Amino acid sequence: MKPYSQTFDSLRDDIAQMYSSNEREMALLRGAHLTSVVRVTPAMMFANVGAGGCILLSFSPDIPNGLWIWFCALTAICAFAFVGWWRLPNDGLVISGVRRVKRSTLHAAALSGIWGVMIVLWFPTGGGLQQMTISTLATGLIGAGGFVLSPLPRASILYIGVYTLASLIGLLLTGQPQYVVFALLLCLYSPMVVIGALLSWRKSTDLISAQRQATRQGEMLSVLLEDFELDAGDALWETGADGMLNHVSPRLTELLELKPDEHLEKRFMGLLSERCPELQDQSTELIECRQNFRGLPLTVHGSRGVRHLTLTGKILLDDQGRFVGRRGILSDVTDKVNNEQMLRTLAHTDSLTGLANRFKLRDTISGLLASDQSLALLSVDLDRFKSINDNHGHSTGDALLQVIARRLLGNTGQSMLVARLGGDEFAVVMWPVETIQAVTDLAQRLISNLSEPITVAEREFRVGASIGISVRLPGGPHLDDLMVQSDMALYTAKAAGRGCWSLYSEEMGERSRRRLAIEDGLRHAVERGEIDVHWQPKVDLASWQIIGAEALMRWSHPELGRVGPDEFIPIAEQCGLIEHLGRWVLEQACRAATNELQGLTISVNVSAMQVQFGHFLADLTALLERHQLEPQRLELELTESVILDDPDQALAMLHAIRETGVRLALDDFGTGYSSLSYLRTFPFDTLKIDRSFITELLSREDARAIVRMITELAITLGKRTVCEGVETAEQLDAICATGCNEVQGYLISAPVPLHEFPRTLPKRPTESDLGLFMPSI
Repeated sequence: MKPYSQTFDSLRDDIAQMYSSNEREMALLRGAHLTSVVRVTPAMMFANVGAGGCILLSFSPDIPNGLWIWFCALTAICAFAFVGWWRLPNDGLVISGVRRVKRSTLHAAALSGIWGVMIVLWFPTGGGLQQMTISTLATGLIGAGGFVLSPLPRASILYIGVYTLASLIGLLLTGQPQYVVFALLLCLYSPMVVIGALLSWRKSTDLISAQRQATRQGEMLSVLLEDFELDAGDALWETGADGMLNHVSPRLTELLELKPDEHLEKRFMGLLSERCPELQDQSTELIECRQNFRGLPLTVHGSRGVRHLTLTGKILLDDQGRFVGRRGILSDVTDKVNNEQMLRTLAHTDSLTGLANRFKLRDTISGLLASDQSLALLSVDLDRFKSINDNHGHSTGDALLQVIARRLLGNTGQSMLVARLGGDEFAVVMWPVETIQAVTDLAQRLISNLSEPITVAEREFRVGASIGISVRLPGGPHLDDLMVQSDMALYTAKAAGRGCWSLYSEEMGERSRRRLAIEDGLRHAVERGEIDVHWQPKVDLASWQIIGAEALMRWSHPELGRVGPDEFIPIAEQCGLIEHLGRWVLEQACRAATNELQGLTISVNVSAMQVQFGHFLADLTALLERHQLEPQRLELELTESVILDDPDQALAMLHAIRETGVRLALDDFGTGYSSLSYLRTFPFDTLKIDRSFITELLSREDARAIVRMITELAITLGKRTVCEGVETAEQLDAICATGCNEVQGYLISAPVPLHEFPRTLPKRPTESDLGLFMPSI
């Protein structure tokens, strides 16, 4: 019972709210219900007048005067209802107040009341035909009226109640017992009609609310879609099963530049195909296959130029799975496509010169390799650009690079690509390669043109360039190998003196592979014990005593065998390993100086790059303190390269080293560009005369004069001199004649391990001694 009671309580509350609430939502509900009742008013009133006529007909020919009066009253009430229907707007009532609903309820009560009067007055006295007619009409009007008035529940209840009450009174007034059964049936029939009317009202109320909610959602969705089209720049489209557009929004008209009513004459895919011919084949396939699609690119040519669009669509199916059309979005992605193209261009273009960049170069070569095309890669490196850029500023350097770029473009033609790789590095790709001579001619032409003076900001500069060439024939190397080969050739060209070109050969590849093996081996050579320090004694000519030793690294590679320091030291400098090696050698020198080589001055070769490290001085000081070594017993040998790059910084560093007490020696003296000027400003204690002068000391008079001049200059400046590379007694005698202080070389001893180092010397060699003199330990 509880669910039924809750249902009727809910019905009672909702009906009461409908007849009392002034909220707009309830006013809209009243308007919808009242409209549904008023719309059937003409038919309902016609039925009532017709039923009244049937009553008159059943009493003819002796129709009572009162019955005529009743029929006139019935007709007046129906006419009044018809006038109300006539005044109703064509689209019905949107809202309705409480008073209007109550008036409709009173009208229903009046209509049922006039019928009740007739039943009470004429049913008991009527004959069998009259009673049958009245009872049939009353029963029908109760059911029909209750159903028609169900949107107005109180009107329906009142209407059915008045009819039922009047019918019961009429049955009782007949005084006939058999009519009691009809009264009982009527008492069952009328409540069922009321319940049906109320349930019908509930269902129609829920339906109206659902329709209104759907309408609101549809309006909201329409607003959102309009905002979407305005804000997102996209257009919504929908077609029927025939492919014709169901709706054309202003945005869709704008994107496709549709003419008035053009969409009524052509299918949507046809409109697109006219504006984007490449869609023709795809649209036919999409229409026939009836498949979903997403992000279909379209390029539309219109009055506003080229527009890039994307089309997305899905098929629509009804409840039975039948195709009913398509729906989707047409998006304008012109800005996105243009931005992507611009970014792609920027990603493949050097911003300073406008040339292709490294990525474009690789893409171009990759495309040529994919077709197995013959090509030549020329790596171009400017010779004196760094100095100009450092001394005259980056703006001048940038302007210079732009001129270089124009010259490179001016000397290349079709089937060539000029690229800037970064800094002062350029590259030229030439394809196809008909002859090697054509490639080398191009390289020579570029070198000649780039060596011409360049005027920037009223200044004239000469740059010049070196070029490395790598040629690939069909079936040749891959991209990375090709670029490595051109770099190898470039290094060879720069080593040959700059301003020239070099063509890659297999010998260069072998040298490169050896260099890579050396570089890889150096990384762990010290830890593996492959590098050892050998010591070569230094002899004082005046006392013929060993007064010092030079530490020299020796490397025994497990695969390459003996690798000389002249080969692996430059590689260590280039790959950043010289600091580690240099620190290790200094460590070994300081340790030996305080143990096996006590009393001797220990010389250690120091790389220019090693000195440039900011913590070199701190490391040096820490080593001296750790090994308790007197600073004057350590001598650092440096070449002029330590001074060339930044003389001011080098001067400050060397003075700081000298202040620690450590001695400084200028190695390979006499072979540099401005050695004499260094002697005045840099705090060198010792000058080591290059072995090239010692080798030619006996055969060339000018070599002997240079050695003598250097020795006299050193004496004047208060510096000591050392001649290295002394191998014969004749050279020793000639050196003694020049006044040199110290010698070292194979005549005295080859570089030997520490345990073989000689501590004493035999008598001084003379010209009668032949061969190399190797003293015993």
